[in-house]
Amino acid sequence: MATSEKSPVQPFSSDKIYGHMDRVQEWLESGQSRPVTYELDLTNVCNQDCPHCFGYYPELTQARMHLEEAKGIIRQIKDFGGRGLTFTGGGDPLASPIVLEAVAFARELGLDIGFITNGQALTEAKSRLLLNCCQWLRVSVDAATPEVFRKTHGMDEKAFRQVLGNVRELAGLKKETGSSCTVGIGFLTSAETKDDVYAFAVLGRELGVDYAQYRPLLRRHGEADVDYSDETLLSEMRRAGALSTPSYRVVCSEHKYRLIQQGKVEREYKKCYGQNFAAVVSADKKMYVCCHMRGVPKYELGDLSRQSLPQLWNSAKRKQVAESVDFNDCPPLCRCDSFNNILWEIKENGAAAEPSKEPKDHPNFI
Repeated sequence: MATSEKSPVQPFSSDKIYGHMDRVQEWLESGQSRPVTYELDLTNVCNQDCPHCFGYYPELTQARMHLEEAKGIIRQIKDFGGRGLTFTGGGDPLASPIVLEAVAFARELGLDIGFITNGQALTEAKSRLLLNCCQWLRVSVDAATPEVFRKTHGMDEKAFRQVLGNVRELAGLKKETGSSCTVGIGFLTSAETKDDVYAFAVLGRELGVDYAQYRPLLRRHGEADVDYSDETLLSEMRRAGALSTPSYRVVCSEHKYRLIQQGKVEREYKKCYGQNFAAVVSADKKMYVCCHMRGVPKYELGDLSRQSLPQLWNSAKRKQVAESVDFNDCPPLCRCDSFNNILWEIKENGAAAEPSKEPKDHPNFI
């Protein structure tokens, strides 16, 4: 995406895997790596009703962790070599009564912390703690108007205004406290959201956040692929990109939109190697092969209420599931797609494209 001014830092670049060549070498030698980045769901309960949410499945909606369970898993993540931990969902992490204690505990252990929320349950006290503990925090807004918010989040104008007020307060508290946490808002692009694309970038600037991010909406397991080809959507994102300044970035998963423009959404790699480096722990304490497969029995790796993390990760079952990944089940441009391309080149062809020399924000979140 073209911008009027390019920031020297690219926080969403696809080649951050190069910053973890020790793990890549571990994988090349043994066939697997201990994960670098984890996603952790504390609860499958949510206070919103997003029709396209792939965070949880109906039969799992009441699952939630107790504090000691969460602490035990977080400690294992740290001891097993985890570097970045994102609190996400599942449901909304702020719907968990233990979330602030869990975040503070993870930070005390030395993990880098990311946090994704719909923002409706943010309060001043919660925002202050998150700003103190997190490397980054993103609020999924997915709209610039109440009308589109109703489509994307299933909520009314009152909820929309509440979210915007909470984001504005969060951004203000960041400035007041001098927090180094990167605060942004997220927007999933699709045909039904295209009318709000440009206005969303304007909104982010007005709210005072550090960035507004666009990502393509991905289909849930078992659904038909999303149509990514709308030229209006892409042109609106280019126009929005011109609003970037050194202090406010309008960003997107650029490599994904480049592939969309070229009509290349099919995979060139033959295996999912990225799952070795990015792990998911759901609120039912089970691990799944990736974030897109939460709650899908076929892709369950094991249960942390029955096994330790090292036992699960090194188990025959996890290896069997890893080998059985069927790309027909996976959405195009998935979570691991970008570094899967790099890993395929390293593993199968013995070489990889040169990584960008630009500095990376949040290197432990691949």
